[in-house]
Amino acid sequence: MIINSNITHYYSSDGKIFVNKVDAVNHQLKTQQEIFFNYHDDIWSKYDWTFEPPESIEYYYKEQAQRIRDEYDYVILSYSGGFDSTNILETFYYNNIKLDKIVIVGAFSQDITENDDRNFNGELYLNAYPYLKELGLQSITETYDYSSYCIDPKNFSLYEYGEQWTDVIGTRFSPAHWFFRDIEKHVVPDKMEDKKVAILFGRDKPNIMYDDGKPGFFFRDNPVQDYGRLTKKYNNVDRINFYWDPNYTNILIKQVHMLHKTYPQGYSDWKTMVHYPHKELYNSDKVVYNLRKPLIYKSPKQLTPYFSTKDNFLLKDKSGKLFDFYLNGIKALNKKTDMEILKKPIRSRFYRITK
Repeated sequence: MIINSNITHYYSSDGKIFVNKVDAVNHQLKTQQEIFFNYHDDIWSKYDWTFEPPESIEYYYKEQAQRIRDEYDYVILSYSGGFDSTNILETFYYNNIKLDKIVIVGAFSQDITENDDRNFNGELYLNAYPYLKELGLQSITETYDYSSYCIDPKNFSLYEYGEQWTDVIGTRFSPAHWFFRDIEKHVVPDKMEDKKVAILFGRDKPNIMYDDGKPGFFFRDNPVQDYGRLTKKYNNVDRINFYWDPNYTNILIKQVHMLHKTYPQGYSDWKTMVHYPHKELYNSDKVVYNLRKPLIYKSPKQLTPYFSTKDNFLLKDKSGKLFDFYLNGIKALNKKTDMEILKKPIRSRFYRITK
């Protein structure tokens, strides 16, 4: 039985439960109660995190890929050209495990030329497309230019919420993530409506934290809730976080131990991790991945959750319907909560990796 790996929530130290981050943060501001993120605590807490899975990390990547292939009739990879999704691509390809479809999403028609990164498509032009051509996977690759939907906000399901759309989108508010919230209706073939479909996402790498002098790990809401929040919207389709999948825990626990052995100091406190990107402390990509094809290009990281580099093209016409809809939602959000606090990640419970 596949667990619904898409339902998450927030909770406070006084026992209150919240579906969205806005309500959770407002409760924190009002009561000074600490807020936590529940990412299937009931499942992850059953495992002994102090025990490192004995096989190689490549073994567990392959096992996860095969498990998904065996469970689903149709498997789709959302491919960004970054480390996480490239590792998934290589895992399937080099282990002869079939992918049915590879999806690439970007605002391509808004770029002046190919290789232009002003709309955050550089990794796709320089990493993803050349590699897919090299592997001979063009026939199962489909490109989706979400900017064509940005003429009218009515093209997105968030429109029904009016200016309250920020309550349901997750932790990233820019229109690029609106498309991902509706991704099933765009990328799943009609003939698969009665079949089991998996859409695979690569979601981040772990950080090593310390709590009472003990190393361990906690989930952060931002990576989990990214790309329009992993909401269960279709009964036959599961969005699967390949690395942080509660149905298959060996990958994450193995990665945590690998990082701890490489960088045993980790972050000494939560505030340090919030304010400084983990890349300053770790070179985690090279620890947990052994890519056969080194990446040529890396786009800069998005600096704010409110507006993505992917959506820079929308700034050319701030009088458009979609930009008005977006801005009204952000203004309404600003009236409801402290946006500086809202943009900070919220942590889950702590999982110690040593006795």
